[in-house]
Amino acid sequence: MNPRDTIVREFNSLSAELQRAAEFSLQNTNQLVVLSMRAFAVEAGVKPATLLRLAQRLGYQGWGELKDAFIDDIGLRNDTYVSKAEKLIAKGTQPQLYEEVFQAHQANLAFTQNENHQAMEQAVSLLDAADNVYICGFRASFPIAWSLFYVYRLFNRQVSLIDGLASNIEVFTRELTAQDCVLLTSFAPYSRESLNVLNAARQAGATIIAITDSPVSPLAQAADCTLLFSVDSPSFFPSVVSGMGLAECLLAMLVARHGRDAVNKIENAERYLIESGAYVGLPDAGK
Repeated sequence: MNPRDTIVREFNSLSAELQRAAEFSLQNTNQLVVLSMRAFAVEAGVKPATLLRLAQRLGYQGWGELKDAFIDDIGLRNDTYVSKAEKLIAKGTQPQLYEEVFQAHQANLAFTQNENHQAMEQAVSLLDAADNVYICGFRASFPIAWSLFYVYRLFNRQVSLIDGLASNIEVFTRELTAQDCVLLTSFAPYSRESLNVLNAARQAGATIIAITDSPVSPLAQAADCTLLFSVDSPSFFPSVVSGMGLAECLLAMLVARHGRDAVNKIENAERYLIESGAYVGLPDAGK
């Protein structure tokens, strides 16, 4: 049983003080896995000894063991890229590897399609209601974030990309308000920059949308809406194919909702790109 389920099962039998520590732990796992016991106790407003007692009451030897259980549960200790690459080399250039890669893509897309019907509608509504939209994804998640930003910007000028260029994250996070929406994408192991933006969004009271790989990821736990995608791959690195699929679906549904206004803005943007020479070839050529 994972630590989250253990806390839920034992919650009613805990003392009021332990319940407060347990509830804070469930709601702030992203801080739990990176802070020391003493620092996390300060955030929770309890004594470090309370966290120790909570861990022992839940059947763990100490806080460190409970923390390790949370780290494992959210996927921060997956096989390293090196170990996965070594397994890949051990297979050799087997003919079935080609098929396995594309079969994994198909399975990931099928899972993602089945998982997000209602959440996708909710995400569109939340984005539509925001004064400003900030999109954020770092390292391997950056392609998803960039694709969303680039296409979304064609029909919405109130969209910004938090890219971390020249350590500029605070340039955006200091502007956040409760009327804004922050869309973050990340998968295990989760980038520290994404968690920093997540915490800033929470402090500002902004709406949070997560595109992530697990319902218990740090992003999903804090999000108002979560879109899940599968990263399974026979290769050594997680796949972002279904994450890109979510981005494309989200953009299509946003355009459909905005209607003629979105079409007019896209037309103006496309005309400018053609007239400026950004695109090479005829206007009706593939972009």
